[in-house]
Amino acid sequence: MKKADPRDRRNPRAPHPRTLLKSRSGTLRGAELSAPPRSVSNVFKKLTQGVSGAELKLRPPGVRWGFVQRPARTRTPDAPVTEHQNPSSIGLDAKSSREILSIINREDAKVARAVRKVIPQIAKAVDVIADKLKKGGRLIYLGTGTSGRLGVLDAAECVPTFGTDKVVGIMAGAPESMFRPSEVSEDDPRLAVRDLRRIKFGRRDVLVGISASGHTSYVIHGMKYARGLRAPVIALTSNPEAEMKPLADIAIVPIVGPEVVSGSTRMKAGTAQKLVLNMISTAGMVRLGRVFSNLMINVQLTNAKLRRRAELIIAKTAGVSVEIAARTLAASGDKLPVALLMLWKNIPRREALRLLSSSQNTASALRAAAEGLNFQ
Repeated sequence: MKKADPRDRRNPRAPHPRTLLKSRSGTLRGAELSAPPRSVSNVFKKLTQGVSGAELKLRPPGVRWGFVQRPARTRTPDAPVTEHQNPSSIGLDAKSSREILSIINREDAKVARAVRKVIPQIAKAVDVIADKLKKGGRLIYLGTGTSGRLGVLDAAECVPTFGTDKVVGIMAGAPESMFRPSEVSEDDPRLAVRDLRRIKFGRRDVLVGISASGHTSYVIHGMKYARGLRAPVIALTSNPEAEMKPLADIAIVPIVGPEVVSGSTRMKAGTAQKLVLNMISTAGMVRLGRVFSNLMINVQLTNAKLRRRAELIIAKTAGVSVEIAARTLAASGDKLPVALLMLWKNIPRREALRLLSSSQNTASALRAAAEGLNFQ
């Protein structure tokens, strides 16, 4: 009896191509199909559903079509983990919108877990930063591309949120590079030193070098310059083999793995950087007494929304109406801590200012005034 030819779709004894596909592994040579060119892509899509590394092979005219499955290459030799290919997103271009989003969401879920593992290192960084800021120093973020933009963003948000300009973001090629890619500036080591000298960076300051790959020349040379001044240096990277790690007093390395789109570190690595920077600046400001309980007491009243927020904080914590809170806030000179002290202790603005200036920090002054008020 003639042996069934698996390449012949019309042969009822031939195994279905998908059955053949599931029965082998490694360098599987898939079933060849006598399919006209217009239906090849549809047939290929059905046969390779759920199979990583499948590729369409074009046969000579008049010969059957087919595909082969080869072992998926997910790692580029000598490339950092941020450049590796993610096996979970291979074939992304052949998936539906919902499938693409589900893959991205599953990968994003790994970020918070990666950040949780480096909380001990983040805590050490916060302690160093808080100590330097108490002594008049500054927190300086240094980065390029996405990393630089995230540093600038976090620094800018510290002004309206905590009422401080002691957090500074430096980005290679800024301000133009904030809105237009200027990756060429990443490779010029002189720019980092020039940018740090421009803000008069000194040993009282703290430098946080941000680079997903950990190999960015601009950041590395900035870190070397800071070390030469004996300033504390912190590294934030997603590459455990980063070149910048040995240059840092503290290395924060949330390992998030390869990106959904290989090398696009604006995704998981960028999300991890955003989370860590949020934690560093927020915890640092709490340690400096710029947050009372969990309230934004140093909010800057630069628009109607923020003014309304301050009025509601006063009303809730002092137990007064919003109208009284608004009048007291105006009488305090738009200083929320002053307004709270005026209401809690029934004192004039001048006395409230004196209490604040004689206290260790704003939160400690408010905490002392709140004793006996059952405030948490």
